[in-house]
Amino acid sequence: MKKNKSGEDPLEPGKFYILNNQYSEAEKFFKNYLETDPGNPEVYYHLGLIYETKHEISLAIDMYEKVLSIQPNHVLAKKHLDKLVGL
Repeated sequence: MKKNKSGEDPLEPGKFYILNNQYSEAEKFFKNYLETDPGNPEVYYHLGLIYETKHEISLAIDMYEKVLSIQPNHVLAKKHLDKLVGL
């Protein structure tokens, strides 16, 4: 996980929204974050979690596949993807 110059996790606001079941706010945060860092696998992973929670399974699968295309050894994305596709 990348930290910003002040040592904080720049994705923390989005994670906070997820923990507080504010999925639309979390989705907005992560989509906006992609504009500045489109290659960040953690952003796609968290979008996958949001879509999975909202039962938008095809979107969740797409996000987890995107994570794995960027970072093939992302254990959590692989675990979620395997569960969703029934492996």
